Amino acid sequence: MATTTLADSLLDDLDDLSDVDEQGNDDNHREKNSHNASMESPLVDSSQASQTLTQNHDLGTEDDERKPKQRLLMDDGNFKSHMEVVRSLMMQSDSSDKQIPSTSLTNESSSSTGTIINGENLKVTSEDRYNLIVNSNKYLQKLTTEYANAHSKLCRIYHAKFPELEELVVDPRQYKSAVRVIWNEMDMTMVNDELGNGILSSNQIITISVAGSTTSGRPLSDEELAKLDDTIIYMDGLTVTQTELTQFVEERMENLAPNICAIVGPTIAARLLGLAGGLDELSKIPACNFQVLGQVKGNASSRAGMSSSHSKPHSGIVGECELVLKCPGYMQKKAIKVVASKLALAARCDFVNAESGRACTADAGIKFRNIIESKIAKWDEPDKAQVVKALPK
Repeated sequence: MATTTLADSLLDDLDDLSDVDEQGNDDNHREKNSHNASMESPLVDSSQASQTLTQNHDLGTEDDERKPKQRLLMDDGNFKSHMEVVRSLMMQSDSSDKQIPSTSLTNESSSSTGTIINGENLKVTSEDRYNLIVNSNKYLQKLTTEYANAHSKLCRIYHAKFPELEELVVDPRQYKSAVRVIWNEMDMTMVNDELGNGILSSNQIITISVAGSTTSGRPLSDEELAKLDDTIIYMDGLTVTQTELTQFVEERMENLAPNICAIVGPTIAARLLGLAGGLDELSKIPACNFQVLGQVKGNASSRAGMSSSHSKPHSGIVGECELVLKCPGYMQKKAIKVVASKLALAARCDFVNAESGRACTADAGIKFRNIIESKIAKWDEPDKAQVVKALPK
């Protein structure tokens, strides 16, 4: 049996160590390759993901182009029929026994939007008049929404010509009038005089002149100008129709809600009824919500003086009535609370009278108005002088 020396055992140990190092290097090389592969895979995935997103965006754009155009409110058959009845009633007397053509009489309830067409003449009852006024208020809300949509379309078309204008003139009616004056003119100094004719303020004109000299816009093509003209004409038609409906509702509010009209007048009464959606809904609103009904929230444009609407904190349509406006500024907030509390009572009186079939009179409204006026007069009285009392002995 061969014997091993110390030198042989040392050489064997060195061989074993070299084998272990080679195996470790192989393992490290495999780990490095796998790490590089894992780092490259996200890049491939991200490129694929961006490609997929681009394809999806193109598909979405094509889908938007293929979508059918949204039907305009002025082309709606129910709305046209409603306006025919409104114009017929406005041309004829308001007596209950007057015969009118009811070929488009709208007998819509609060939950229905259909139109019933009868081919004969019918008497207009108080219930028909109530439904007609309620539906007119609903259409007034739809007209407001339709006008906002038309304004957005006008901004999209005119953005290529003057992109800064929609930020400088935030009021839709002022924007439409400014677009009609500026049209395709690139030199703003040529239209400053026309813009100053009751359309814009002097501050707005100066700002538009500065922005127009540095704008990145371009002249519009004939096709774009044709679309622009059609949109402006459509907005004018919406304004005329909204004026007719508002006049119709205001003239008949004293028969529908005489107590509310006795406090705030028919104009504000019609706006309150339109915001609530009917006399039933208006009678359910608490007094604390009456004072903020129709509130216009302040924004950056109004705070910068670039908006025509002035908003007051915690004040809505009620703050525009005569009883509040004739008060001094420091008393108007207190007056709004008093008017709102009496309006809530007056709305319930009108609703109960209409539901029970009793005669709608303004007795309660006149009484509430006298109470409000007496309170305001008492607030305005000077404080009583202190009585000088004799000192005790």
